[in-house]
Amino acid sequence: MVTRAERSALKRAYESVLSDAVLPALGEHGFTRSHNTFRRSRGPLYDVINFQPNWNNSVTPWYGFFVNVGVGSVEIDRACPGHDPQLHAREGFLLDRRWEHLVPGAPYELRFDLTTNLSAFSARLCENLRRVLVAVEELHSTRDLVEYAVANNLLIAYEKTCCYLAATEDTDTLNGYVARLHENFGHQERWAIFISRITAAAGTAVIGGS
Repeated sequence: MVTRAERSALKRAYESVLSDAVLPALGEHGFTRSHNTFRRSRGPLYDVINFQPNWNNSVTPWYGFFVNVGVGSVEIDRACPGHDPQLHAREGFLLDRRWEHLVPGAPYELRFDLTTNLSAFSARLCENLRRVLVAVEELHSTRDLVEYAVANNLLIAYEKTCCYLAATEDTDTLNGYVARLHENFGHQERWAIFISRITAAAGTAVIGGS
């Protein structure tokens, strides 16, 4: 059973990793920190890296956390205002993944304990973060981000993707994307929910998958 003193020491070590290793590594690339989240802007795009502590940390003899990566676009956010937040957030990511989906070999969860060499742990963490940046920097524009979403997203941000495609009158891409969603989910009862949400976001431009 982990003691209160051990929990406090682990939490301090986690904070040290973020402050002394992650912030300098990401700061070199234009990121600023707010609590567990690091953010930067790249033209119309914004990149967000979030460190999510494991909710079991209060009872385990180690400290675990996950790394979440998001890329959004202010152009997409501006094109899709005013919908019910339950449909899609005013600001949101079309790339929204755990880091292991972008960086093969990156651990699903990172863990350390009071015997861990934090210098070596932090070095491995920052090396994988550099690989994350290489992956997200392959997206140079809003168009790149939308093409990523259409090619890769089935359940992630499909409402906002459809909203933006409708707002920019890209009906061919919109209906091709909706047809792909229908191919994957059209046989399921929940397709009625899908198409209702898509129509609410994109309006009458949707014909694929109806």
